[in-house]
Parts: sequence; C-alpha cells; structure tokens
Amino acid sequence: MKNKENETYELFQLKDAPECRDLMFLSFDRLSRLGVPVRGSHYNKVYSGTLKSGEDLDSIYERFNLYHPDDFRGHSLSVSDVIVLHKDNRDQAYYVDSFGFRQVPEFFADNPLKKVEEMLEDDYGMIDGIINNGDRRKDDDEKKHSVMDKIQEKKKDAAVIENNAPKPKEAAKKQEAELS
Repeated sequence: MKNKENETYELFQLKDAPECRDLMFLSFDRLSRLGVPVRGSHYNKVYSGTLKSGEDLDSIYERFNLYHPDDFRGHSLSVSDVIVLHKDNRDQAYYVDSFGFRQVPEFFADNPLKKVEEMLEDDYGMIDGIINNGDRRKDDDEKKHSVMDKIQEKKKDAAVIENNAPKPKEAAKKQEAELS
C-alpha cells in the first residue's frame, strides 16, 4: 500500500485537571458503566506525526511504549489515551483499552464547529473551532489570473492608449491647420 502524504496521526492524553484525574487508566467498559463519554475536551494533544507505510494502531502503540521519539513529551501510551488517525479524508479516534482499541466517535463531539469548518475551511489541518478561511465558493467565483495574463492585459491596454493618442507629426499639422 502506498503511503499518502496527508495520512497523519495524533496522540492525546488526559489533562492534569480535577475532572480528569479519576478517568486515568480506566478501561472503556469501566467508563461506559460510569456513563462517562470519551470527551476531547478532557485531553491534550501530546504528539502528532505522519503515518508510515504499513503503520497501524498496534505499531503506533508499540513505538510510543518502547521506542519513544526524541520529541515525544507524553507518558508511555497507556489505557485511557486516544489515538486519532487522519486517513482517507476521515478522522477516526481510538481509545487505548486494556486489550486493543475502541473506536470513539464521541471524542470529536466537543467541537460543534467541526462539521461547519470542514465545509468552509481550505485547510483541514486548521480545524480549530474558528472559522477563518472564509467561503471557498466566493474564491471560486473570482477568476484568478497568472502574472503572465496580467502582463498581457497591461500590454493590450498600453497598445490601445498608444493607438488612440495623437502622433507628434499629426499633432503639429493639426496645430498649424488651427492657426491658419
């Protein structure tokens, strides 16, 4: 399988906050029994990277337990952490469970602007809760010109002006005719 440049992942770990402390290292089943959803607002992003060819959840888990990258600042990947895969134009969140992973679409529910941003943002890497790229349809309506097109247009404008301007000899003859 060929790796696509836009296939990335992010690692999230629970915030060090009072409302999150009791959730650390709980299995997905235990969270479910407590009626607690996996909320994105309870997590901090601790790492992001590009998916390598053949890489999957298990290989990410192994790397962030045994072979931490130098720039990784979180704790070893463990139960209650979340891995988000950005693949095939989709975002999927997975809860690191006691055994394996559980998909948790509710992880994204805390960002009510996410769907709106996906429709309006030009850069999906900027899904940040702020609509800041404007309406793409407006940009599509405006015809964009290359630099060469602009130069050709200016040359045509200059030629029209030059053709309509009186020639120096003609101007002198016109002046003589008006004086006589």
